[in-house]
Amino acid sequence: GKDGPVSDAQLIDDFEDGNDRIFKAFQRDGFWFAASDKTEGSTITPFAPFAAELLSAAESTKDNRYAAHLTAAGEKDWGVVWGAQLSWTREGIKCPLNVSGFAGIRFRAKGPGKIRLSIAVPEVTPKDGGGNCAERCYDAHGKIFLLGNAWDSYEMRWEKVQQAGWGTEARFTPERVVNLGINVNVKDLPIDLWIDDVELIPKGAPASAASAPAAKAP
Repeated sequence: GKDGPVSDAQLIDDFEDGNDRIFKAFQRDGFWFAASDKTEGSTITPFAPFAAELLSAAESTKDNRYAAHLTAAGEKDWGVVWGAQLSWTREGIKCPLNVSGFAGIRFRAKGPGKIRLSIAVPEVTPKDGGGNCAERCYDAHGKIFLLGNAWDSYEMRWEKVQQAGWGTEARFTPERVVNLGINVNVKDLPIDLWIDDVELIPKGAPASAASAPAAKAP
């Protein structure tokens, strides 16, 4: 189908509503989800429904009370993923989201731990996830991040994203994306991390000034 209009909503989620829905924007919708390889005795939180958690009194401010607190342990097959669907929805019809007006994604996080942030195009996503992949699916474009044990800002620019290389090969097309994933491999478990203020980077924004308040692009 035709690409949807360029999305202009910068914020994906600041978790302040505490719920499992991404920040609602014009004709944009999506829900947070979690999945694990279901190894016997393994744990993953939050699972279903996804929910944000109150920050500690020391970390919380009037404008920032909630963040996502993600933990997992014991998975032995492929690991875990938390993610959010990204779709452009009009009159009940869901299409991939067009994020070509932005340069990438940034977020704040606290570990310690190792994650891979991914953003999936339809070609690597099965039909039930809004894509058209038939085999060797889920090898989404992304970038590995080593999280420190204090809150810090991280960013992933479109020109830096790569597939892991084990699945169906696809080109990254910011005009058409269907979900965002926070993936943790078996060898990086157990993990206990916090993530907050997930947003798109305006084109022309300076690199890694992400800890400063987002500057309005000229």
